Parts: sequence; C-alpha cells; structure tokens
Amino acid sequence: MRHRRRLLPRRAAPVAALVALLLCATASLGAGELGGAQAGPSVAQLLAACARGQSAGAAGVDAALCEWYAVPCDCSAKSAGPRWCMPESESIDAALPRVLAALRTEPRQSAPAALVVPDVMAGLYPCAKAARR
Repeated sequence: MRHRRRLLPRRAAPVAALVALLLCATASLGAGELGGAQAGPSVAQLLAACARGQSAGAAGVDAALCEWYAVPCDCSAKSAGPRWCMPESESIDAALPRVLAALRTEPRQSAPAALVVPDVMAGLYPCAKAARR
C-alpha cells in the first residue's frame, strides 16, 4: 500500500482551510480588488453577513466577519480617524447589537464598513465619557 505524502502538516490543514473560507467570504461580499484602498464589506453587506451569522447561532464565517468588522478594536493610537474608548466592562456581545442598530440607521449603506464603523463606535463610546466611568 502506498502512502500519500501530506502537503501540509496536520495542524496547518485546518488553518489553511479557515484562511481559504475567510478569503472566499470576503470575495463573495464584493470586497474589491486586491490592494484596493478599502477592501471589505459595505455597511449593507456587513449587516447581511451579521443577519446570516445570527441565524446560524452566532457561529461560522459570517458571524466571525460580523464581529471583526462591526466591533473592531481601537488598537492604533496613532490613527488619524475617529477614536473610541469601549469600557473594559462592555463585552463584544453587548456592544454588537448597539453597533448593528446604529448601522441599520446609517445613510451610507454602500460605503465601506471600515470607514463608517469607526464613526459609529466613536459616537457610542466617546473617550471623554469612558474616562468618567
């Protein structure tokens, strides 16, 4: 009996599969060309992915994409864009419905979510208000 040679180590195969799924999900959302200035879903596409993720029990690629784009970290202190300060006591699960509600009323539905969400987060979690908590 011939043994087939593995192309990837056992542990790398699930990681490669996850990366492939995420790339496919992003491509199916119309993320645009590689190297584009704003790759990622529009606000409307993000809301649709979030709805699919919620209907799947908050599991799967759509739920992960929803969480990634709708509740991003404010990791870059040197960012020129809007800043927000989410309290440590606020969980992502608690913030997500608030952000999605604000995105549903957002007039810029065709705009990239990566441009709109920071404005929403800054409105919901202003840094001055968080400092008083």
